[in-house]
Amino acid sequence: MGGLEGLFEEGKDFPVDLEHLMEDIRQSYSFEEWKIPIVENVDNFIDEKRYHTILFEVKGNVLKIEMKGTGISPPEFQKLATIAFTTKAFSGKETSTLGYYGWGLKATLVVANRLEIETKLGDHVMKQEWFWRDHRPQYKFSEPSLNLSEDSTVLVYHLKEEYVSEITEKSVIETLQEFYPTLLAGAPALGKKRSFYVNGQKVPPPEWLDESKYETKMFKDIRVDEEPISGKVFISQKELPEEYRGLAIIVCGRKMEKRLYTFSEVKNYTGYIHVDIFAKRKCLVGDKTQIRYRSNALWTQFKYKVDQETERILREANLIKKTLREDRELIRRTYNIVARVLKEMPELKELGIIGSKIAKATIYTKGEEESVSVEIGPSTKTDLPRKGGPEGIDQFGGGSESQIVKPDKNGEGKAGTREGKLKGYPEIIIGELEDNKIECEYRSGVIIVNKNHPLYKSIERNESVRFYHVTRVVLEAILSYLLKESIEIEKYFDLKREMIFLLGDNL
Repeated sequence: MGGLEGLFEEGKDFPVDLEHLMEDIRQSYSFEEWKIPIVENVDNFIDEKRYHTILFEVKGNVLKIEMKGTGISPPEFQKLATIAFTTKAFSGKETSTLGYYGWGLKATLVVANRLEIETKLGDHVMKQEWFWRDHRPQYKFSEPSLNLSEDSTVLVYHLKEEYVSEITEKSVIETLQEFYPTLLAGAPALGKKRSFYVNGQKVPPPEWLDESKYETKMFKDIRVDEEPISGKVFISQKELPEEYRGLAIIVCGRKMEKRLYTFSEVKNYTGYIHVDIFAKRKCLVGDKTQIRYRSNALWTQFKYKVDQETERILREANLIKKTLREDRELIRRTYNIVARVLKEMPELKELGIIGSKIAKATIYTKGEEESVSVEIGPSTKTDLPRKGGPEGIDQFGGGSESQIVKPDKNGEGKAGTREGKLKGYPEIIIGELEDNKIECEYRSGVIIVNKNHPLYKSIERNESVRFYHVTRVVLEAILSYLLKESIEIEKYFDLKREMIFLLGDNL
């Protein structure tokens, strides 16, 4: 067996190539590696709720980080250097922390020749040192030397020469402002407010978060999977720099890499949204600055609800243009075809397309509670303006004949009642998109047909061709949205073949 006989008797641990493992960990970060000790230690500071103050001290080639409020227990401290060991507690499938697998603190060693970790918890005071030997991380326990007066944990980084010029008082402040903007402004993370200091000075929030510069709009009650989330939209009087447009997504105090900038034609709104559930459901990936979007129903639900609330705010501020009167009849006809096609594609219900518009209504059931009449008639057609929609457009369904049940004291029938939900279809708008190469865009419940696209302009005066164009791009925009947010490419092609067939069948 070539010397392999013993391996068949019992399992063996995998050998670990620490040199290459540490390099892989370092390369997994999307931001500059000199920021790793700042970000990872603040994440640990946030995750341990008993910490209340974090102090950074930068002097020469030394970066000192002190976290006040608690320390590390002796059993945890003994295992701290273990690869993939974490002190974070898990509860079932959910966790309210930013870190999962215990890599973070080890990754911070990439910037230092040596790291000293000293902690005090009650009567227990302990210290260990991490350092490099032959490109491999090593550790040892040593005598405490800081005379800590209260429960706390202190990390002292003796920086490698190439990082001394990178890690300065100014860069530490800017990194904290970049990753933890709302915490610096006094918002809590995981239910607790915290304090940040650099070289003895309290760290101010970033300039873009100065509410005195904006008109502030609060989000109304939004829930994602029954968990409340909160946020604000700031409207500026002038155009904002690109990096500040849209909403910063904050998870457990940490800002995600990309902002939610759905309404790209509006260049003067910014803000933030707090949504800790992405950490609880383990939706953070990579270096925890990204959210897993693909095949993630939680993200689809979140984006839809936040987009709708943002749109409401921007509409009330007259920052989103309304549909022109001459386009209303075209939109009514488009609704009829889109509703028919989507109705014949039940799998879209599971993906959140059908049923995205929800309103409370009375649902009639079998029972003896109320007298009702039953008749056949147009179920949804109306000339009355819909709340929040353009005037004069028929509601979804286009007047299709169906059974109508309604309360009637003299009615011959009897029915029970319960509160339920009426489901509809996305709203269609003919408007302008900033990118003229985009024919149409779906935005979680609202579809915008781009009247600035060259193809739309070329057929604008031919009503029959324009009707086909608008209907086609609306359906394709739904599929493009799903491809981006929820489905794989194979499913996209299957749905597209079926959708185009049904479009031709219904025109």
